[in-house]
Amino acid sequence: MTIKYKLGFTIDSEVMFMLLSKFLPIQDLSVEEVVERPTPDPAIRFDKRFDLPKPTRERGKAVDLTRGVNAVIMSVLIDGKKHSPLEFRDAMAKTAYSPSGLGSRLERLRHFGFIHNPRKGEWAATLKGLDGAKQSESAA
Repeated sequence: MTIKYKLGFTIDSEVMFMLLSKFLPIQDLSVEEVVERPTPDPAIRFDKRFDLPKPTRERGKAVDLTRGVNAVIMSVLIDGKKHSPLEFRDAMAKTAYSPSGLGSRLERLRHFGFIHNPRKGEWAATLKGLDGAKQSESAA
């Protein structure tokens, strides 16, 4: 009766084959090399794991009041009065822009200090926003 054993250990290949050839009558020997690769920590971000370049953001050009939806919003607010979001939607309906992202755009302009929210449902330009809008209007 033949008894089979399965062993698991780490040993240098030269030493292992020398010992096996001297002491054991081996038949049907098969050898497989195991290469251990360290698995990356899944908590490490993708760009750090592969050393990708970091995106650069220019802080001075974060908001442009002369283009896109920002220009439409500021054209409504240039009179210095308080306006409702419905007025912005009406102004955007006259352009090719979709009003679906209007709320986030208003919040972004508020974050950068160009507009403020005096009461819920009302938006007005700040002095910084009025100056930027008037400068962009005079340049046009």
